[in-house]
Amino acid sequence: MALPTTDEADALARLDRVHGPGGMKAALLAMLLVPDQPGRIRAWREETSLVGEAETIRTDVERLGATVRLPWFELLLARLGGTPLHDRQELLRAARRVLTAAHPGLPIDRLLWLAMRRHFGENPYALVHAPAEAEIAQLPPADMRHVADYTAHLARMVPSDDPAAGQRWYAAVLGRWLAPAAIPAWHRPDVDAFVHALTGLQALSWMQRPQLVRAWVAEALPTGRPGPLPPAAADALRLTCLLLDTPIPPELARQYVEVNPG
Repeated sequence: MALPTTDEADALARLDRVHGPGGMKAALLAMLLVPDQPGRIRAWREETSLVGEAETIRTDVERLGATVRLPWFELLLARLGGTPLHDRQELLRAARRVLTAAHPGLPIDRLLWLAMRRHFGENPYALVHAPAEAEIAQLPPADMRHVADYTAHLARMVPSDDPAAGQRWYAAVLGRWLAPAAIPAWHRPDVDAFVHALTGLQALSWMQRPQLVRAWVAEALPTGRPGPLPPAAADALRLTCLLLDTPIPPELARQYVEVNPG
């Protein structure tokens, strides 16, 4: 397990004392900011203009490195998930505005947005007509299409931001369950196809979802690979665990700091 730096620990301690709705909103929206996208910062400032400590909160969020940011984001989601429905709906509106303030968006944005929707009460599930104990290779063709489409989106970030590496990873993952000739050619799924794929995967059984996650992580970190995954790849896989409500594999969990509720 990773450990926070002294600066990160101090920032986490201050952020942990932020419990008002305005402060937590400022902190959550600050997690969506990207340094080279000033449009997002402008939107964030407009959305938090009535929060007196907003800039101080943003400064502390910026002190969090890659091993800390996502665990803190998850903790914020858990805390805000219990707020009144109107407040959660307002948070989603503000988050969407921040995320869409820059074009083009990042592949990770879809995962962050759907994680917020899931925790704030929008979590539709589809029906999958497959036995709960079925292996992934035994899933019906329509469900394997969900697997392929979701894996194709992850391949934009995993195992790195190199498109060629991502497409090799995509083929290696699907090659676990499909013959080479049956693997769909990689394509970039649009928003509707991606959301449809996620909804289908969320409906798989508690035995099947971990199989998928373990395959994604194992192919991203093959035996003998030195060092951890790049932050964007690790975040994409960890957010996927959150979205599929499945445990984080140890090989991935050890890249992050464990953030405990205060």
